[in-house]
Amino acid sequence: MSLAYDVIPVTIVTGFLGSGKSTLLADVLKGDAARDTAVLVNEFGEVGLDHLLIGEVDAQTVLLDNGCVCCAIRGELKEALATLFSRRARGEVPPFSRVVLETTGLATPAPIVATLLGDRVVSSHYSIGAIVTVVDAVNADQQRARHPEWLAQVTAADRIVVSKADLADDAALAVFEQTLSQLNPAASITRRTCADDASVVLDPAANAHGFGDFVRRTSMVARESRQADNPLAGLNATPTHRQGLAALEAFCIEFDEPLDWPVFTLWLTLLLNRHGDNILRVKGILALAGADQPVVLHAVHHLVHPVLHLDAWPGAGKEEAPRSRLVIIAQGLTRDAVAASYRRLCRHLQTAEALID
Repeated sequence: MSLAYDVIPVTIVTGFLGSGKSTLLADVLKGDAARDTAVLVNEFGEVGLDHLLIGEVDAQTVLLDNGCVCCAIRGELKEALATLFSRRARGEVPPFSRVVLETTGLATPAPIVATLLGDRVVSSHYSIGAIVTVVDAVNADQQRARHPEWLAQVTAADRIVVSKADLADDAALAVFEQTLSQLNPAASITRRTCADDASVVLDPAANAHGFGDFVRRTSMVARESRQADNPLAGLNATPTHRQGLAALEAFCIEFDEPLDWPVFTLWLTLLLNRHGDNILRVKGILALAGADQPVVLHAVHHLVHPVLHLDAWPGAGKEEAPRSRLVIIAQGLTRDAVAASYRRLCRHLQTAEALID
């Protein structure tokens, strides 16, 4: 296939200021696994500290001009991605097979996702591989209490990497990881070890390999969702942060029957159109009527990723029957209200169909 028609996965590496993103990326780039990787990094202010931490920039690395990679400079990100792809197609840089985009600590992933999905030129050449969020085990309590960006980064993640775990108390670290799991049940959580750095950051297929774990995690969340109104209740948190958690719901909706895809997509479109500003994350694995293979769905706020078709159900044979599961992380919405909205739409469509017949 011509290089001009390749679609390249992009891994977004995010995390709050001082979390260790640049150190993680610098260590990854030292290894052979990063040989066919292009890296987009940022200079913040006049002194490019992040750039200096990463080290030498070669022909495969593009630097944005200035500032955060966020909605305020979305056009600049688009230009950098387009230029990078053009240089690759012309042979000016080696034919890399993936891109790693490091954000600054003050950036939230949603505007970057909007560029990758919403821009026609960019989306024709790039796809979203994964969102990797690095969290600081030592300073996370203060960061989450004071900065909404921290929560946006954690809830958007496909993979959460806990840094500085060696500096934290074991008991406190266990509670912290439980908190992360409650905030984002759809994400895998690992403690940073140099041996795993490359696979965590560079392997876009790690998401597909981890769907068995996703099914197990969502089964647990589904049980908790049925047992409690607020699955985040009782977490150790400061009084200020506890108020924010009270408004945040992380829950799983299960569907016993295979889904009618047009009906489901209509419902999801209406849900995101009405409540997308308050829906931080949607991730699901779905059984569709008339299909043997599952599809995987991702959404952030109003933005829905192209669905991923799996070859088989994760853990096939271990469950009685494949079951659709949809994890939603939202503010001001409850599991019961969201599930009821789906049932109402189904009843409405059935009534309309009966009238037509």
